[in-house]
Amino acid sequence: MKQQYTYSIDSGVSKNGISKTEKIHLTIALLVLTLAFTISFSGGLTGVELENFLRTFSLSFVAVGTAFLFHELAHRMVARKYGCWAEFRMWPMGLMMALFFSFMGFVFAAPGAVMISGQITEEQNGYISASGPATNWLVGTLFLAGSYVLLINGHYLWVPLAFVCFINLFIGGFNLLPFGPLDGAKIFRWSVPNYILLVTAIVGTLIVGRFLGPLSIFI
Repeated sequence: MKQQYTYSIDSGVSKNGISKTEKIHLTIALLVLTLAFTISFSGGLTGVELENFLRTFSLSFVAVGTAFLFHELAHRMVARKYGCWAEFRMWPMGLMMALFFSFMGFVFAAPGAVMISGQITEEQNGYISASGPATNWLVGTLFLAGSYVLLINGHYLWVPLAFVCFINLFIGGFNLLPFGPLDGAKIFRWSVPNYILLVTAIVGTLIVGRFLGPLSIFI
């Protein structure tokens, strides 16, 4: 079954590269999401200490950079592989919600989405949707492995690697919720077995990370 995706393409948009508009949207979303995670992990409503805030912001920037950017660029890459126009656009309301909930210790991780224009099948749309969470799982697993190796060797850098792992698995897992415009709803409509596979992979990795030790400080 063919599905038509349309988007009003503004001036300066590139079909294959990255446009000025997309750069701006990605940058704003990255910084706001980084700030949200920083607030959440720095105390939220209980109070944010400056020294802890600055340290956490730097680490969050790296973690969100791998989790958010790789997630969205994976969507874009697969969509373009199928001949579509695809670019990221931030969602202002989602960004405001991310900041709001961060003061309560939780991050609403829906900063925007890759907009697509073109003719694709339901299966292709499923692969496009699955590429983001799958990328988060892959990056999270790699950082978990690195964190575990450092942990058993007593190296303090296991903590930042574990943080990057957790943020990737969190963003991937959040987007797998089967509601509204999130990836999970699209994947579930396309293929329940593939949806279950992705959820199992991310939840399973979280459990393994908790059992092995690196993620025990987060869950």
